[in-house]
Amino acid sequence: MARQFTALRVMGTILKILGWLALIVGVLAAIGALVFGFALTDRFGIPGIDLGGPLAGIAGFVVSVVVAIINFLILYALGEVVYLFLCIEENTRRSAYFVQQQYAPPEPAYSPPTPPDETFAPPDTASSDEA
Repeated sequence: MARQFTALRVMGTILKILGWLALIVGVLAAIGALVFGFALTDRFGIPGIDLGGPLAGIAGFVVSVVVAIINFLILYALGEVVYLFLCIEENTRRSAYFVQQQYAPPEPAYSPPTPPDETFAPPDTASSDEA
Protein backbone atom coordinates (compact mmCIF):
# COMPACT_ATOMS: atom_id res chain seq x y z
CA MET A 1 0.00 0.00 0.00
CA ALA A 2 1.22 3.47 -0.82
CA ARG A 3 2.25 5.68 2.04
CA GLN A 4 0.16 8.78 2.47
CA PHE A 5 0.47 12.01 4.44
CA THR A 6 4.11 12.73 3.67
CA ALA A 7 3.88 16.19 5.23
CA LEU A 8 2.77 14.72 8.55
CA ARG A 9 5.66 12.26 8.50
CA VAL A 10 8.05 15.15 7.90
CA MET A 11 6.48 17.14 10.74
CA GLY A 12 6.76 14.18 13.10
CA THR A 13 10.42 13.78 12.25
CA ILE A 14 11.06 17.52 12.62
CA LEU A 15 9.42 17.52 16.06
CA LYS A 16 11.63 14.62 17.17
CA ILE A 17 14.75 16.36 15.88
CA LEU A 18 13.73 19.60 17.60
CA GLY A 19 13.26 17.64 20.80
CA TRP A 20 16.81 16.32 20.64
CA LEU A 21 18.14 19.78 19.76
CA ALA A 22 16.27 21.30 22.69
CA LEU A 23 17.80 18.73 25.01
CA ILE A 24 21.33 19.30 23.71
CA VAL A 25 21.04 23.10 23.82
CA GLY A 26 19.43 22.92 27.26
CA VAL A 27 22.22 20.76 28.68
CA LEU A 28 24.83 23.10 27.17
CA ALA A 29 22.99 26.08 28.69
CA ALA A 30 22.91 24.28 32.03
CA ILE A 31 26.64 23.68 31.89
CA GLY A 32 27.11 27.34 30.95
CA ALA A 33 24.98 28.40 33.91
CA LEU A 34 27.05 26.21 36.21
CA VAL A 35 30.34 27.61 34.91
CA PHE A 36 28.99 31.15 34.90
CA GLY A 37 27.75 30.75 38.49
CA PHE A 38 31.11 29.57 39.72
CA ALA A 39 33.05 32.12 37.69
CA LEU A 40 30.94 35.13 38.64
CA THR A 41 31.90 36.18 42.12
CA ASP A 42 31.02 39.24 44.14
CA ARG A 43 33.85 41.32 42.74
CA PHE A 44 32.61 40.80 39.14
CA GLY A 45 28.91 41.02 39.94
CA ILE A 46 26.61 43.97 40.25
CA PRO A 47 27.19 45.78 43.54
CA GLY A 48 24.47 44.98 46.06
CA ILE A 49 23.13 41.98 44.14
CA ASP A 50 24.63 38.59 44.80
CA LEU A 51 24.33 36.88 41.40
CA GLY A 52 27.36 34.67 41.59
CA GLY A 53 28.63 31.90 43.70
CA PRO A 54 28.46 28.15 43.67
CA LEU A 55 24.87 28.02 44.95
CA ALA A 56 23.58 30.22 42.12
CA GLY A 57 25.51 28.15 39.58
CA ILE A 58 24.10 24.87 40.90
CA ALA A 59 20.57 26.28 41.04
CA GLY A 60 20.84 27.56 37.46
CA PHE A 61 22.20 24.20 36.36
CA VAL A 62 19.37 22.23 37.96
CA VAL A 63 16.66 24.56 36.63
CA SER A 64 18.17 24.53 33.12
CA VAL A 65 18.41 20.72 33.05
CA VAL A 66 14.81 20.30 34.26
CA VAL A 67 13.51 22.78 31.65
CA ALA A 68 15.58 21.08 28.92
CA ILE A 69 14.22 17.64 29.84
CA ILE A 70 10.62 18.92 29.90
CA ASN A 71 11.08 20.60 26.50
CA PHE A 72 12.60 17.41 25.10
CA LEU A 73 9.76 15.25 26.40
CA ILE A 74 7.07 17.57 25.04
CA LEU A 75 8.60 17.89 21.56
CA TYR A 76 9.53 14.22 21.24
CA ALA A 77 6.11 13.11 22.49
CA LEU A 78 4.39 15.36 19.95
CA GLY A 79 6.47 13.78 17.19
CA GLU A 80 5.51 10.31 18.45
CA VAL A 81 1.82 11.29 18.59
CA VAL A 82 1.96 12.29 14.92
CA TYR A 83 3.48 8.90 14.09
CA LEU A 84 0.89 7.16 16.29
CA PHE A 85 -1.97 8.75 14.35
CA LEU A 86 -0.29 7.80 11.08
CA CYS A 87 0.06 4.18 12.23
CA ILE A 88 -3.59 4.09 13.29
CA GLU A 89 -4.60 5.39 9.86
CA GLU A 90 -2.44 2.82 8.07
CA ASN A 91 -3.74 -0.07 10.18
CA THR A 92 -7.34 1.02 9.69
CA ARG A 93 -6.87 1.28 5.94
CA ARG A 94 -5.12 -2.11 5.83
CA SER A 95 -7.85 -3.75 7.92
CA ALA A 96 -10.58 -2.34 5.68
CA TYR A 97 -8.73 -3.64 2.63
CA PHE A 98 -8.42 -7.16 4.05
CA VAL A 99 -12.03 -7.22 5.18
CA GLN A 100 -13.11 -6.27 1.66
CA GLN A 101 -10.90 -9.01 0.21
CA GLN A 102 -12.25 -11.68 2.57
CA TYR A 103 -15.88 -10.86 1.95
CA ALA A 104 -17.51 -13.20 -0.54
CA PRO A 105 -21.25 -13.51 -0.96
CA PRO A 106 -22.45 -16.65 0.80
CA GLU A 107 -23.35 -19.55 -1.44
CA PRO A 108 -26.76 -21.10 -0.87
CA ALA A 109 -26.86 -24.38 1.05
CA TYR A 110 -29.07 -25.94 -1.61
CA SER A 111 -29.11 -25.65 -5.36
CA PRO A 112 -31.80 -23.32 -6.62
CA PRO A 113 -34.69 -25.01 -8.44
CA THR A 114 -34.52 -25.06 -12.20
CA PRO A 115 -37.09 -22.90 -13.93
CA PRO A 116 -40.03 -24.83 -15.41
CA ASP A 117 -39.85 -25.80 -19.05
CA GLU A 118 -42.04 -23.57 -21.15
CA THR A 119 -42.93 -26.37 -23.59
CA PHE A 120 -44.45 -28.57 -20.93
CA ALA A 121 -47.96 -27.57 -19.83
CA PRO A 122 -49.69 -29.30 -16.93
CA PRO A 123 -52.90 -31.11 -17.78
CA ASP A 124 -56.07 -29.11 -17.52
CA THR A 125 -57.84 -30.50 -14.48
CA ALA A 126 -60.99 -28.49 -15.00
CA SER A 127 -61.85 -30.14 -18.32
CA SER A 128 -61.53 -33.69 -16.90
CA ASP A 129 -64.12 -32.98 -14.14
CA GLU A 130 -66.79 -31.94 -16.62
CA ALA A 131 -66.75 -35.13 -18.64
